[in-house]
Amino acid sequence: MIELFKKRLSNTTKYVAWVGMLFLLAAMITTTVDVVLRKVDNQGIYGTIDLIQLMVLSAAYLSIPYAFMTKSHVSVSVLSDMMTPRVAAISQLLATILGFCFMASIAWFGYAQAEMQNQYGDISITLGVPMIYYWVPVLIGAALSAVVTLFVAVEQLEIILTGGADIMPSKD
Repeated sequence: MIELFKKRLSNTTKYVAWVGMLFLLAAMITTTVDVVLRKVDNQGIYGTIDLIQLMVLSAAYLSIPYAFMTKSHVSVSVLSDMMTPRVAAISQLLATILGFCFMASIAWFGYAQAEMQNQYGDISITLGVPMIYYWVPVLIGAALSAVVTLFVAVEQLEIILTGGADIMPSKD
């Protein structure tokens, strides 16, 4: 059951990250086209800043869950290499708990802010894009990150309790 959940969560984070990377690709193409148009006829794409902000924000927040899932965060290898599996798991458990608190807070308070801005009808300055479109990727990424950090915390707790031995060996 845990392996099935891990596989589904891993696939979900991977696909969400791919959507984020498509946003990043679109941001790069938009920036390039804007620069070329400014050089050619001294007129760029109207509202480029609004578009780029939305795309880069989306790329960042939709990629964070995948980084948590693959444990791609930075560690000090001098210290982490000297740790036993159990001590490393304790360190990672503390980090994932902090990560959960941070991402859950972003999701919780971000939802309240997004709801308020949606009710007020807030829009971006140049293009008039409703601000809720800026909040949707933030909320999806933060909520999915919170779920992933909880799952990773359970994995680390398993390592702490078993000393690094798998309770259920994977079938890879």
